[in-house]
Amino acid sequence: MYRLVVLLALAALSAAQYHNPSQAQHAAILSEQRFLSGDGTFGAAYTQEDGVQFKEEADQDGNRRGSYSYVDPSGQRRTVHYTAGKDGFRASGDHLPVAPAAPHPVPPQPQYQPQPQYNPPPQPNYNNYNSQPQYNPPPQQYNNYNPPQQNYNSIPQQQYNPTTPPPHRFYPPGKLNLNRTPDGFSFSFNKS
Repeated sequence: MYRLVVLLALAALSAAQYHNPSQAQHAAILSEQRFLSGDGTFGAAYTQEDGVQFKEEADQDGNRRGSYSYVDPSGQRRTVHYTAGKDGFRASGDHLPVAPAAPHPVPPQPQYQPQPQYNPPPQPNYNNYNSQPQYNPPPQQYNNYNPPQQNYNSIPQQQYNPTTPPPHRFYPPGKLNLNRTPDGFSFSFNKS
């Protein structure tokens, strides 16, 4: 019994060392790219030090296509490819379950009798305006309202006090590259 407890404790300790959730929260970005082109397509991609990778592109109609990958707790890289647009969101990956094929529709049996369609009763014709009384709103009275003049120079100006302290290191360690064009841009970052 003692050996079983020690074995389970060692297994739990090794699993806890392998998967550290706080490490995933503080993973540094190794590279990042973004772009917007003149034809309306745009995209983004990044890679993190914990093995997470992401890439997505979208066209001018809003259809998106992309993929992301990560390392699962067993150490295997898992990749998901997806599309999203007017047909909904569709994802595929080797580790994702696949839905069963949709059953073929059953044709109606010969004894099937379609139900008669609902026909609403005819509506009265309100297009004859001569028989309707005309509504004439009363003329509106407008007051000549002159708001009081205020001297804005007499209002004391408030002192600006920032709530967030200035960062101690503003620029990330790496190389930033920004290219602007009249109809788009491209941005990239690579960690040194």
